[in-house]
Amino acid sequence: MISKKTVSRFVGLPVVFGLVTTPVLATTPDPAASGPPASSLAQIEIIYPRYAQVGGEEIGGSESEPGGNDNPRVARTGPPVEASEAQTTQIVTRLNQIQRICEFMGDEYRIACFATTYRQLANDIPANGDYADSRDVLLDTARRLDNLARSNLDRSKPALRARTDTPSGQVQTPPMRAVQAQSVPELNRQASAIVEEAETVLLRSASSDAARSIHYQRIAAAVGSNKVLLRSG
Repeated sequence: MISKKTVSRFVGLPVVFGLVTTPVLATTPDPAASGPPASSLAQIEIIYPRYAQVGGEEIGGSESEPGGNDNPRVARTGPPVEASEAQTTQIVTRLNQIQRICEFMGDEYRIACFATTYRQLANDIPANGDYADSRDVLLDTARRLDNLARSNLDRSKPALRARTDTPSGQVQTPPMRAVQAQSVPELNRQASAIVEEAETVLLRSASSDAARSIHYQRIAAAVGSNKVLLRSG
């Protein structure tokens, strides 16, 4: 059961922007699991970054924030990673968690929520191997959603972070900024189209390679669920 709780303490920027959990492909969950466990997001809290609306940085911080990958579009070193049931399950689990976090955040913060959390997920996916295309799709989707939100900011509202309690410890998102309330229906329509395009590209990648087909279909289906949330806002 997710409970909403507003945290009154303020956090000044800059702070740590990246996820503090183990990277998405670094652990091996039960391959039979089809989604996140019921307890994976026991509680979501909102905290208010104090200076998050100062300056022109991207929502969620720039791609060169301290403690992160200076250029997440550059391939990481190491051998190519082959598609596997366990690794795909971890990506799908993260996308399901993103769905729950962004649903919690509310309409005005939803686009920025998907932008920041998609970037976080993409940065945890190796750029070498079978998942490289999915990483590129998520990074491009995050960039486009970020641009959409930045062009329609409501600067009268504070930036928010979501902090969740997970089995592996607390996870905190980068700052997420609100769009103008009167523009939410149209902006959500545009954001839904962006996410739908990501789903289509992922499915196209699935059809082009039989070895990774089922893996990309599962990732695409999870992204498609995110699209439904935007349409319902």
